[in-house]
Order: sequence, then C-alpha cells, then structure tokens
Amino acid sequence: MHISWLICLIGIPVVYFRDGLNLLEKTFLLVGLLMFFWLLYLALCFLFHRYSLRNPEARSAFVKLDDIAKGKEIGSYLEGW
Repeated sequence: MHISWLICLIGIPVVYFRDGLNLLEKTFLLVGLLMFFWLLYLALCFLFHRYSLRNPEARSAFVKLDDIAKGKEIGSYLEGW
C-alpha cells in the first residue's frame, strides 16, 4: 500500500503531463509501472523472508505452523516494512 502511494504521487503527474501519449497509453504506462514495482517489492519481501529463515530453529518453528499461522506471520513481517 505504501509503495502505491509513492508511485501514484510521482507517477500520475509524470504520466499525465508526458507529451505524445494518448490517455489509454498513459493509463497502461501507469498501471504497468505500478505492477512492476509491486512485483519487485513482493519478490524482495519473499527474498528477505527466506533469508530470515536460515536459522534452523526459526525454520523448524515456522514449518511446524499451520497454513493460516504461516500466512499471518508473513503478513505481519511484510506489514512491518
């Protein structure tokens, strides 16, 4: 959510005032940039979470959790960013 505000705050004026593109192209450009940064952020979150589980005790504690608890733990970790 926080990255969306940043992209929209910077991206909407840049895309809107760019010459040579019609409204549909500007919309696709903004949505494409937004999706690119969301996916990049998601990939980095998974990468950091994977490296945080290198400790065998932390990994075994995480594996013992059920799926709902795993989702809550990952969500709370990502929320802290």
